[in-house]
Amino acid sequence: MILYKTIALQYGRFLETGQPGKEYDPVGRMVPTEETRAQRRGILDDLSAARLYLLDHRAANYLDSLRMDVQGKPWEERPESHIQSYVSEIEFPQALVWVEYDSKQLWQDRVTRGLTSMSAEQLQYWHQRGFLFDNRAPDFMTVRLFSAMTDQSFWDAPLTLVLPKSPDGRPSFEGVNWQAHRNVAKAHMQMSSGNREQEVRDLFKEHKGHLSYEMVIGFMLFAALAAREDDLISRDAQSLSNAEIKTARKFGKSWITESPRSHVTIRIGPSGERHLAELERRQRFEEAQASGRATPTEHWVAEHERRYASGKVVKVRAHKRGQPTSSDLPVRVVGPRPKD
Repeated sequence: MILYKTIALQYGRFLETGQPGKEYDPVGRMVPTEETRAQRRGILDDLSAARLYLLDHRAANYLDSLRMDVQGKPWEERPESHIQSYVSEIEFPQALVWVEYDSKQLWQDRVTRGLTSMSAEQLQYWHQRGFLFDNRAPDFMTVRLFSAMTDQSFWDAPLTLVLPKSPDGRPSFEGVNWQAHRNVAKAHMQMSSGNREQEVRDLFKEHKGHLSYEMVIGFMLFAALAAREDDLISRDAQSLSNAEIKTARKFGKSWITESPRSHVTIRIGPSGERHLAELERRQRFEEAQASGRATPTEHWVAEHERRYASGKVVKVRAHKRGQPTSSDLPVRVVGPRPKD
């Protein structure tokens, strides 16, 4: 599944016909207002103009590990200012950017890395996630999160995060604002069966948590690409096949032909794989050490005498003991090169 193509197809069909398709679309069915049409037209226009980045799960896992190096693990109490000051220095490749990855696989990788204990049952409904970064305005940046539910349906973004910019034009985390989309909230209110207002508040709270936490992966992506190392490999790919374009033109499906025809695929590179391998080895070492079965790190033992109960004395020469550490697995956080 490619989420941005699913969004383009669903929104385009709605704008063309005035009706939602067979897929899950509560906003299109329950709130088919002019506000909904204008909102969806704006999102389609933004996607058409955006630079699209699709991450494979290893690349997303690698970028998430870099974020942990700066932000700290969930149980570490590091000041939020660390990650905030880091991401504020990152340059975006262009004003409109879409970043998409497999959220389910990323959380499974986090379970493997010992960062969470989510079960397979909890993750069964997780799919692709996409972030739309809009950096066109001179005084603020907006971020929207879209989450897939199935291969053919997704959640409309109920909120937009607005990040003010500092005088030098960089995003700031001081005085952030959340803009609620009334049509999405109204659709969820109509679907709710209990305390509707509380359910919508819970939805907003959960969405805020996912957006503010996961969007950092997008910032880390552009920091890594700016470093121009071999930890990530990018390649331009065609989004629509010639057959898809031909069929869309034949049946007058303009929302397909107007959607982006290319995107950038991001795969993990050699340095990134070594980085993840080192993290896995370190995790196994720490787990073994915690259970009391860890092999000591290589160190020198000074020359000494060993005395036995029988009276025997043995002189032991200086020697190394323990397991040597590997020096060819670097741990570092990549980022934009300093400006001259």
